[in-house]
Amino acid sequence: MPSDSRIYVGLIAIIVTLIVAVSFVPPLTTGGVEVSSGAVREDIEVTVSGELQHCESLVDDLDCRCYAGVSGYVLAQERVPVPFTQTMNQTELARTQAAQSC
Repeated sequence: MPSDSRIYVGLIAIIVTLIVAVSFVPPLTTGGVEVSSGAVREDIEVTVSGELQHCESLVDDLDCRCYAGVSGYVLAQERVPVPFTQTMNQTELARTQAAQSC
C-alpha cells in the first residue's frame, strides 16, 4: 500500500496538470461587447446589416436591431477550434442565440 505522502503528491500533480491543461483551452464564450482583433469594422457592419435583413424577412415578432446586433457580434468573432470537439454551424449558433436573447 503506498504511503500517504505518495498519494498527496500524486493528487497535487494531477490537479496542477488539470489547471495547466485548462489554461491552454481557448474560452468558449466571451463577455462584454468587444469584437475580436481579427474582425474588421466594415465586415462587422456588413454582417450586421445582412442579419438585419434576415430578421426583417422572418415572420417572428423579434426586435430586429437587437437580433442583428447579437447575431452579427457572434458571427464577427474569431473562431478558435478546440481539438477533438464538434461545434455547431456558426450561423445557426448566432441566429439561435439572437432569437433567444431578443
